[in-house]
Amino acid sequence: MNVFYKDKLTPPPPASRLQGDTFILCVQTPFQIDAFRHLGDGRFIGIDATHNVTHFQDVLLFTIIARDRWGHGS
Repeated sequence: MNVFYKDKLTPPPPASRLQGDTFILCVQTPFQIDAFRHLGDGRFIGIDATHNVTHFQDVLLFTIIARDRWGHGS
């Protein structure tokens, strides 16, 4: 499993252009890693951001989709 976490107190990575108080949590499961490696054609990655999907104000939920060789999202 891949996990990236940045709390609001830790400085952002250099050149990331993130504000210092930004909170980030990224999780990629073993299934998602395998699907990306085996089904993704490497030419397209789609990103969708939806806001206020929880009871926390100003929280964004990002979904990343890799298109497979048949044109379907995985």
